[in-house]
Amino acid sequence: MTEASPLLIPGESAREQASYWFAHRAQIASDQATRQRFEQWRGADAEHDAAYAELEALWNNRAFEQALQSLEVDLGLPPAPVQRSWRRPMRQYLATAAAVLLMLGAGWMADVPMRLQAEHLTAIAQVEHLELADGSHIVLGSNSAISTTFDGQSRHIRLLRGDLYIEAFHDAARPLIIDTGEARVTVVGTRFSVSKRDKQVTVAVREGRVRFANNAGDNNLLLAGNWQQLKAGHLQPAHQEGGERQMAWINGRLSFQDAPLADVLSELRRYYPAPILLFNSTAATQRVSGNYQLDEPLAIVQALSKVTATQVTRLPGGTLVVR
Repeated sequence: MTEASPLLIPGESAREQASYWFAHRAQIASDQATRQRFEQWRGADAEHDAAYAELEALWNNRAFEQALQSLEVDLGLPPAPVQRSWRRPMRQYLATAAAVLLMLGAGWMADVPMRLQAEHLTAIAQVEHLELADGSHIVLGSNSAISTTFDGQSRHIRLLRGDLYIEAFHDAARPLIIDTGEARVTVVGTRFSVSKRDKQVTVAVREGRVRFANNAGDNNLLLAGNWQQLKAGHLQPAHQEGGERQMAWINGRLSFQDAPLADVLSELRRYYPAPILLFNSTAATQRVSGNYQLDEPLAIVQALSKVTATQVTRLPGGTLVVR
């Protein structure tokens, strides 16, 4: 039976999905159904096509030959026949490892464009406390970035990525606006968090009231304890409780309830310094719950692997492969 396409797995980046297809390129060439799914994935988004083309270009660089041979030793794989050319089709597990190396060579952590936009930016697992010009206090989460524009008439914060918790200074004449690109959050004075994951935005309120609106003008008023998400440009139904779980990162914890494994691993990538790759479409949708300390993300992945009956392989450089 052919394994399902990562197109159906939520929470995977274009580069991770490209690595999946690159590792299965022999199957793409030999199986029509797999080839059709691959072509559908590659044509669905220009970012998909660019990510895969990047891997193809890097694969033609002979500098990876030695890296692959070293990786075989590190993983304890059986020695390959002397006659084998590194360019010939490789075994499935080695192809997967090659794809990981290619992703790393492609600049997995490249961050220059974000640094050009951001006024404040945090690294993986770094949390920063800031005081803004108006007296508002901010906690900027792991791998997050913001820019600010404050003047005599307005207060604007642009959340470029990641997590932001703010204790907004009360100023009735200048409402504070948090802009994520996909949504706007407007307040006068309150305590709340905003999280941005690609085009998905989550707002949770600890104290006061928050106006959450999308670009189409749809909006909702959230009260203390409430939380709400925006997905694909649409506001989802608001939750009347559970807002504190969305802000668990402020206390260095990851809290989730009945969430798909793929979503949890996607969140853990924000705290782990190397890629976490999921190559198990069945486990990806398996629901899990937990409350963990974020200072040991590897231990969280290992604990989740026991719950979901998956296997975790730690590659050189720290990359985790879950399958």
